[in-house]
Amino acid sequence: MNDSTITLSLPGSIRFSRLASLTASKTAELFLSSVKVSKGTDDFRHAFELSVSEAFTNAARYALPSPHPQPVTISFRFEEKQLTVSVTDSNPAFNLESPVPDIENYPEGGYGLLLIRSLMDTVSCRRENNTNTITMSKQPEIL
Repeated sequence: MNDSTITLSLPGSIRFSRLASLTASKTAELFLSSVKVSKGTDDFRHAFELSVSEAFTNAARYALPSPHPQPVTISFRFEEKQLTVSVTDSNPAFNLESPVPDIENYPEGGYGLLLIRSLMDTVSCRRENNTNTITMSKQPEIL
């Protein structure tokens, strides 16, 4: 299973966020079944699922208004010791280094990137050819 890629393209609409989330969960399970994990499989799956859900939801929420949502592409890459996912959209540019929300004042939104950065091992963002790609990787505890 190592060094394989699964790619999913979904309409950039909030109503598809659950499908993105479930796909991430099942992909994490498939990855975990191919490596010898010492512990924390539920934590790994949950972190991966939540991070993909947040990235997809951000892409869908910040899309330019359109009767036909632009696609959001999710690519899962199985590597020897980690699972990497890239979420790509054609929305306006955003800054991964956005400020941490003012938690004391309980803002309604703004926690997505904070959650992603706290759950995943590596997170990067790039803007290329009018597309945004957020790439996230997670390593389980391997025997």
